[in-house]
This record gives sequence, C-alpha cells and structure tokens, in this order.
Amino acid sequence: MRPFPETRDHLLERPFLTEAGWGPFGRRLDEVLGLIGDGQSVLCVEEDPIRALAVIFATVLKKGGVFLANPKWRSSEWEAVDKLTGFHQVFGDCPIQPDTTRAASFCESRFMIPSGGTSGKVRFCVHSSDTLAAAVKSLYNFHGEKPLNSINPLPVFHVSGLMPVLRACLTGGRTGIANWKTIESGSFPSFPGEPSSISLVPAQLARTIKTEEGLRFLHGFVTIYLGGAGTPPDLIRFIRSEKLPVLFVYGMTETAAMVVAGSRADTDSMGNLWGQPLPGVSVSLPEDQEIHIQTQSLFRGYFPDDAKVSDFATGDVGQWTVDHQIQVLGRKDFLINSGGEKVNPEEVEAILRECLPGVKLAVAGRCHAEWGEQVVALVEVDLSSDSLERLRQKLEVRLAVHKIPAEFIKGIMIPLNALGKVDRAALKAIISGG
Repeated sequence: MRPFPETRDHLLERPFLTEAGWGPFGRRLDEVLGLIGDGQSVLCVEEDPIRALAVIFATVLKKGGVFLANPKWRSSEWEAVDKLTGFHQVFGDCPIQPDTTRAASFCESRFMIPSGGTSGKVRFCVHSSDTLAAAVKSLYNFHGEKPLNSINPLPVFHVSGLMPVLRACLTGGRTGIANWKTIESGSFPSFPGEPSSISLVPAQLARTIKTEEGLRFLHGFVTIYLGGAGTPPDLIRFIRSEKLPVLFVYGMTETAAMVVAGSRADTDSMGNLWGQPLPGVSVSLPEDQEIHIQTQSLFRGYFPDDAKVSDFATGDVGQWTVDHQIQVLGRKDFLINSGGEKVNPEEVEAILRECLPGVKLAVAGRCHAEWGEQVVALVEVDLSSDSLERLRQKLEVRLAVHKIPAEFIKGIMIPLNALGKVDRAALKAIISGG
C-alpha cells in the first residue's frame, strides 16, 4: 500500500481508474491544477464523477480543503452551507458564488464530506489524508493485503462513493466509475480486475436481483458491501438462499465508511447486523449501550473543528452477542434513515410549517421494505388533493428528495409530552400503525 500521493506525477504514475475514465481524469486534473491556489477552500458540486474526482485530487495536491456537495441539494441545504463558510473556488452548478473574504485557508489537505451527523442537518466531517488512508489500510488488511478493485455506482460526494477510488489509488487496484441508472436498466460494466467488489444500499441490491442477468452480475463479485440502511427480512432470506457474496457493513462518514463487517450468516432474520470490527478498529459499549468507535480513521470534527478525535459516540445502540460480535440495534434518537440518508424530522417540520402556517404537524419515519425507512408527516387538518400537490411542489424547491414526506396522514391529533413538545415515541407508533 502506497502513501497518499503528494505530487501530480506520483498521483498519475499508475492508473487507478479504468481506461474510460483515466484519460478524461488526467486531462481535467491538469486544467483544475492551474485554477486552484495553494491552501484554498474549494466547493465541489460537479455532477460528473470524473470531473469531481479531478477537483478533489487537485485540491489535495494543492494542500487545500475540498468541500464535497450534493448537486441535488435544495435551497435549505445551500443556505446552511453558505452560512457555514465561504470558498475561494466553486466547481459545478449551485447558487453559491466564490467569497474569498470568508474562505478558510489550509496548511494541510482536508476533505470536508457532508453528513447529517447526529443532527440530520447539513454539516461537513473533516477528514485528512491520514484518516482516509487509515480506513483504506483497515480494509486492505481485512482482505489479505490484495489490490482493492471495484465497480463504483455511488456518488463521489458520499463517503461510500469516494472511498472505493481512494482504495484503488492506494492499494494498486482499479475502480470503474459506473452509472447506477445504466446498471438498473440491465447494462452491466466489465470488471476492472480480480478480485472486484461493489458497494450498494439494500434498495439497489433489491432492484438488481430482479433479473437473471443482474444475479449473474452480482455473483461475479468477490464481495458486495451492503450498508447505509436496514436490510429487509425478505432480502436477507434471498441473499442467503442465493449465496450472494454479501458483506454486511456498518460505518458512517465520521468513520470514513465501514468499521464493522459481518457475513450473510452473521445477520439475523430481521436484518440486524452481527459483525466483527475491522483491523485497527475497536468498539466499546458504555452502560447506555451507545456504540463508541476508536480507530485512526475517525474524522477530525465537524467543520470548522479540526483536531484529532480518539473516540466517537455513534448515536447507535448495540449489544455484544455470545460469540463476541457486536450487534447493531438501531438509532439511539429518532433520526430517520431513508436509503442511507439521515433525515432530521425537526428540519422537515420547520419547512412544512412555513408552507402550512398555523397547522399543527409532525414528522417521523416508518419502516419501508426498500428504503429501510420513509418520511411520513402527520397533520391535524384535512388537506385536499390540490393542496397536497401544491405543497409537494413547494417542498421540491426547499428540500432534498429523500426528505420530502412520502405520505401525509391527515386529521389526527399530534401527540404531545408533558412539556408540550412532540412525543416522538408516540408519534412513531401512530405512523407505524402501532
């Protein structure tokens, strides 16, 4: 495993992307290197993953700080980003313009990767080349120090889409950047090398197994990393019956992706993960059973914080099994996990109240077979079909798609606790039909 490249020539000394992406990446890298100054703050909103990777690596070579953003964010997310900091350079289409008066300068390269953290709101996890390299080394050792090849259909602004590229870069592997819609349509890319892996969320896996061609494609991998959301029981049973090479993984942006892994035999019928920490990772459970992670791949704080973190409280609850594996039981709080994206119900409620002034309402998650959970809103008034359609049109401008309620339950009183606040446990029971 090589160290993080510090020069252009070191970076490009061997291809870590497949042929289709390598040439365009190198050409765009040279263009961007001429645009970024040393130590600058860069906002990357590029939709094209090759162009995004060129911006990311160019910023790192310039020892700057690159902020990764979802091009599909809406006004509420962009407002949060704009309040947080300014940028010397902006690459991609978004409402934020460069503002050097508020832009931070860096002495060492930093990756600011978006995460809901424990709040569900947009904020950036600060990672260094060292923390991300430590995550690569952990998986590299787990797989017997073999080159880590992969097909990558996940967006590179997400930690699970960025890490396969870094794994290939540092271990002598190759990554094939893939378009998920193309895979979903039945057009499958070639494998970049042997052995190869792919990272999927349960919803993607469920769609790929619907055809014989999709199943053959999946069986070609040595490892299918499955995480980001709860796996429905029916999908668990299918994985076992088909003997798919699935490795159920647990991790988050704060840990630079996966830190615990379990095989298909290590997951119960309800989709709860039982697994072992990866090499270099320690897990502890205090009395409240909140999972704590200790590893060199831990983030350095939420921007603008930037200091070594030795222990991270995940907000998830777990327990030790009889064979000394960690079982992940779920969220300690009431954040909604929809398809791997954390949604803060209070954020959605605030936007809904602006759109429905004076209306009593609340938001919670309901179990969903494909996405793990879906966002559902409870409103005390009755809303006509026309009113709901106008409301959805307003929400599409204000909120990312995964935050928009999939259903509105109308005419039911919002449960409140003794302090007059939303009783979230009772709310979840109502929405779940309990």
